[in-house]
Parts: sequence; C-alpha cells; structure tokens
Amino acid sequence: MLIKFVVENFRSLRDRIELDMTKSALRGHDGNYFEIDGRKLLASTVIYGANASGKSGFLRAFKALRHIVIRSSSYKLDKAIPPYEPFLLDEDNERNPVKFEIDFVSNNVRYEYKVSYNEKEIELEEMSVLNGNYKSLLFSRERGKDMRFGDNYRGGKKTIERMTLSNQLFLSKAVENNVEILLDAYRFFDSNLKVLPMLDGAAEEDLKRLYARRLAEDSDSGFSRKFNALICALDTGISEVSAEETNEELFKFPSNIPNDVKEKFLDRYKYDIKTFHPIYKNGKIVGQRAFEVENESAGTKNLFALGGIIIEALELGHVLVVDELEKNLHPDITTFLIKLFHRPDINRNNAQLIFATHDVTQLSHDIFRRDQVWFVEKDECGSSTMFRCSDIEGVRADTPLDKWYIAGRLGATPVIRDERFLVEMQGE
Repeated sequence: MLIKFVVENFRSLRDRIELDMTKSALRGHDGNYFEIDGRKLLASTVIYGANASGKSGFLRAFKALRHIVIRSSSYKLDKAIPPYEPFLLDEDNERNPVKFEIDFVSNNVRYEYKVSYNEKEIELEEMSVLNGNYKSLLFSRERGKDMRFGDNYRGGKKTIERMTLSNQLFLSKAVENNVEILLDAYRFFDSNLKVLPMLDGAAEEDLKRLYARRLAEDSDSGFSRKFNALICALDTGISEVSAEETNEELFKFPSNIPNDVKEKFLDRYKYDIKTFHPIYKNGKIVGQRAFEVENESAGTKNLFALGGIIIEALELGHVLVVDELEKNLHPDITTFLIKLFHRPDINRNNAQLIFATHDVTQLSHDIFRRDQVWFVEKDECGSSTMFRCSDIEGVRADTPLDKWYIAGRLGATPVIRDERFLVEMQGE
C-alpha cells in the first residue's frame, strides 16, 4: 500500500510536491478508505489539470522510481541514469538532482525510502522501517561518505557497497545479491506497483498479449471468469471472450531470420483474443460468431487492456497508477471501474487506484471524498504545483465540484489566449 509519494525537480515539478494517501478528518464515503495497523488510507486518488499542467509528469515519476529500483543494478559504469529528467526552465536548477521519497507498506512492514540522483550518480539513498512513531534505519548512502547500516540490517555490507557503482542503487544491487531483509521492500516496486502510461497502441497491445496468455493458459481460472464477466457486463455486445493459440504457419518469416528472434516473436504472438457476439434470427439468439479483437471499438479494446490489470490489482492488492483512465470509455464505465476500488466486498486486499483524467463528470457523481481529489497547475515560470481539493478555502461537502471546476473556481483549468490566433485567422 502507498502512504505518501514525494517528487522534486522531475520534469515540470521543480519544487517539492507531495501526494498523501492518508485519510483526513473528513467524514463520509466509508468505503473509500481502509484501515491498516491503525492508519486509514484512501483507496483511490484522482488528479485533474489542464493539458501540459504536470499530471502526466507526476505519474511518470512513479515509473521513473520503479525503473531505477528494478533496473539500476544492470547500469554500466559512467553511463547516464535513464530517468534523469530535471526541470529545465530554470538555469540555476537544470543540473540539480531529481529527488523521490516514498512511504509504503509491503508484507505488513512500513518502509520509508529516499532517493536523490543527478545525471550519472546517486547522491543520496536511504531506507528505514517505521513502526508507529519509531523509525529504524536499514541503510543510508550519501555521495562521498561511507555507508551507514542500522542495527536491524542483516546481509552483505562492505562487499555489496564496493560492488555498487555510483549510478546504481544499493537496494537494487543488494537484492541481486539476495539480501533477504530488503526483499519485501523491493517486491513493492517489482510486483506491487503497477504504472500505466497513457494507453497508446503499443502499451495497449502489450497488455492485450499479456492477458491473452492468461486467458489461454488459465482458461478455467477465476481470472478468466472474472475477465469474461467484466467485458460482457459493460454493454460491449460481447457474449464471451476466449484466447486461442495462433497458427504459426500464418507468419511468413524471412529465411535468414535468427531462430532466437523467431522464437521470441512466436512467443509474444502465441495467443489471439477472440470475441463472440450473438447471432439473431427473428429477434432470437440462434448462435454466436467469433471476431478478432481488432474488429472491436477503440473503447472495447481499451477495456481489454485495462480490465485485466484492474482485476489483477483488486485480487492482489496492487497500487495501480494510470494516466487518462477514461480514454475511449463512456463516463458510466469509468465510474463503474473506479467504484470497484471503493467496495470493501470487492477490494478485499486494499488495492489503490491513482489516476489522472479530464473527465469532469466524475466530480458530479459524488463518488470521491474531497481529500481524494487533487489539482495540478503551472505557474508563470512553467513549474507545476499540486494541491488537494479539501485544502481549498470555501469547498464544503455539498459543493458541486464539477460546476466549480468548469467555472475555474478550483483552479487547474487552461488559460486560452486566443487573441493572436484569431487575428491571424481573420487577417487572411
């Protein structure tokens, strides 16, 4: 579970920005939060803002931290750290380090993890375990200084410290060398934190292929039944979904293609999803016809990508981060998907959904607490700020958030300066 995420100097987020998933003192919407070890955490958070306001940049920060934790052990000496994307619109800032802080729970243990890095070096890395008000250091690493280890740390120290290059994380290298005490913390990033960028064609295809494999290889599993039930429930016109093994003879490979490349391709495209629609005669169903999923609407194809990962998140208690959740979906379907995370009978494993959207109708359905709604906007220097709806003066429980937002009373809406454009168009 995620408790808090802090970002500084990443893309348009020049100054420190903090997303807090802790429930405030506000009352109501009891299904929208859960309690773990005496701490009440929100099951979802929604972020609004104009185009290019910094919403996607903030969500991309999750992906950047996840990438560096999972991948940095393989970084080569003196090579750049890929997710180094500092704020570039301030000459005094463009070489400053990117900073992340994250407070999370993995396997019933609460961790605090801090990372700061420049283009080629980790400047600071620190991990602690928190128990109530007590913080116990596991390790601390600061550029130019010897590493410090807490009393509770167990595992390789100096050996792994020497093995860790300046552009690699100690956490990543230690887990590579089987330091058991750090495994649960690492698993949060590797297995529990799922980050979806805006679903473009490639990302959508990757997810469809992933869940085609699951449908084919676990056709009798609970996942297959739930996936079918979800797709068929949302007025897609589909009566059944299945995955079938692809006929390899359909692929015409060049004679000189290496076998390993051929095998990887065949493994990736091993299964195809089939959708089935009822056939009617005189208004009665007389059978069904199979279609390739490519023949479905853009929204239905998006559901195939999103549906599987949402079911998986709810089953396993994942933290799911999604940019533009509503892409190609009817607002009622988006509402339905969000509400799954607000139902304790469905979200039994305390999954969390963090997403950005332009769908203002979600503010009109009374599905969010005010402490679940955040806004992002840029200042005149191009730096993004983020603030919570419940912190805005004058916002009450009965405030029509959708109307206030559209009217600009909550901020985070675009400022359209059309004078020059209109003059140019009128002058032709």
